[in-house]
Amino acid sequence: MAQVSQLQRSPFRRRILVSATACALALCLAPAGAQEADIAQQAREAAWAGRTTEALRLMDQHLAAYPDDRAARLDRARYLSWNGDYAAAIEALDALGADDDDARAVRARVMAWAGRRDAALALNTPLYEAAPDEYDYAWTQALAERLGHRPESALPPLETVRRLQPDGPDSRSLTKSVRLPLFSSVGLPASVYEDSDDIEIRSVGLEGSLRLSDAWRVMAAGARRDHSAPVTGPFAPVNGGDSLDETRAQVGVRYSATPDVAVDLWLGRSALDGDNGFDDDDTIGQLALSHQASDTFGYALSVDRDRVAASPRALSLGVMRTGAAANLQWQPSLRDAVTTRLGFDDFNDGNRRHTLDAEYRRAFHRGPRANLDLGAQLEWQGNSRDTGNGYYSPDRYVRLAPMASSYIKLSEEAGLYLAAAVGVQRDDTFDSWKRASDVSAELTLGIFTRWQLVARAGYSERLNEFGRYEGRNFGLALRYRFCELRADRCP
Repeated sequence: MAQVSQLQRSPFRRRILVSATACALALCLAPAGAQEADIAQQAREAAWAGRTTEALRLMDQHLAAYPDDRAARLDRARYLSWNGDYAAAIEALDALGADDDDARAVRARVMAWAGRRDAALALNTPLYEAAPDEYDYAWTQALAERLGHRPESALPPLETVRRLQPDGPDSRSLTKSVRLPLFSSVGLPASVYEDSDDIEIRSVGLEGSLRLSDAWRVMAAGARRDHSAPVTGPFAPVNGGDSLDETRAQVGVRYSATPDVAVDLWLGRSALDGDNGFDDDDTIGQLALSHQASDTFGYALSVDRDRVAASPRALSLGVMRTGAAANLQWQPSLRDAVTTRLGFDDFNDGNRRHTLDAEYRRAFHRGPRANLDLGAQLEWQGNSRDTGNGYYSPDRYVRLAPMASSYIKLSEEAGLYLAAAVGVQRDDTFDSWKRASDVSAELTLGIFTRWQLVARAGYSERLNEFGRYEGRNFGLALRYRFCELRADRCP
């Protein structure tokens, strides 16, 4: 993490070298400005070496003496984007005034890194079409085209990049980024959940995703889940004993109609096996539509049917849930993001539930080694009845919490994500607000490699109708990614 991502810094190498050469000439031809020119050159060398914080400090020092140095101001915007501070980079570009081709190219690159596909393509496509063999334009075009549900549209500009500089580190970095969403995969997830109500859920599964074509992908997933609770407690199976096992098997298909629209369909069966000969089979499934309506707004609509697996008691009673949900994502700026989930669930035990979950995040810090977001969470649910069937269903529940999250880059292939929310909660039985806490961590090894390992851990503290509640979960997922079946579309 001591260096800036190769994927971010490499495409501007030639321009930086040109700028550095110009500065070297300036040292010879203009001795009066030698010190200032040397500072700008030092900034560019530091940036290319991955020391972007130092580069920004030096470039700010240079610009304090030469505020009209447009090339230096463009470089400063680049260094901000290499730090991941896309909002500050755009603000630096805005301060330059009207865009020329160089500024437009930098702006397009920043938008592509920020995930704003439409804006990046609107800026870069005219440049790319006018000069299709210009390396930097092709690089940005591929970076932007890979976003969305049809990443194969990045392959033609990527081919140009690879043809122009087949062995360059920048070409290799872009190739890894473009090909990642084109892989098929097979995975082995495993998890353990336990809480202060003495409920334990242990799960091991097998999942796969096979890319058949640019538009179609087939998926499958299976899992074995062991649920247990003390036989004398309120969450034990109603048929006796202290455990109940579930075997799940599902198959799915995804159709990516456009880069902005995709449809997923899952169908499967869930089979229960418990003590005293208990067994039960039922159908589960989900249908979902996702649409990225613009760079700033996207949504996903879904309907699903599944078991309520909060405890062995709920499973043994055959409690099923049929639900509908709308997930909304709004990014009004490059610093701010709001996610909202609206849900309705109809349970076969007579309960109906309405839910609202909302989260606001603001990019507080962006640096070469770590990012920090701050924000707040809101959770609300209302149930029509408290069934006592082994799952929490208060008449009204509210949770409010400030939150913080951070991504720490350990290397080009490893990263650690941390999140915490410590707030208050209240349901209809409380006479005052009570504390509620959530913390979680996720470590990813092998971000771009064929083998990937993801380790997760989480802790929650609540107070509900059953008393003080503490829940812990741990998980591991080993995944192998491959593309030999579609080698012609996976460079």
